[in-house]
Amino acid sequence: MDDSIPVIVEQLYRYFVTEPDPRFWPDYFRDLPIQGHGLWSFYQGLCLGMQLTDACLEKV
Repeated sequence: MDDSIPVIVEQLYRYFVTEPDPRFWPDYFRDLPIQGHGLWSFYQGLCLGMQLTDACLEKV
């Protein structure tokens, strides 16, 4: 199995993954930066997936 990461994944990662910013986290994660940033990143990934799905469905 090929373990290399496709170039497009690296490009998207650099574009979408930002430095941790507590302003985007719920108050209950203010003192838990790993969980706060993880939640924010997961949410952004879901939003991106929905936008991609919507764009693809427009073409059908």
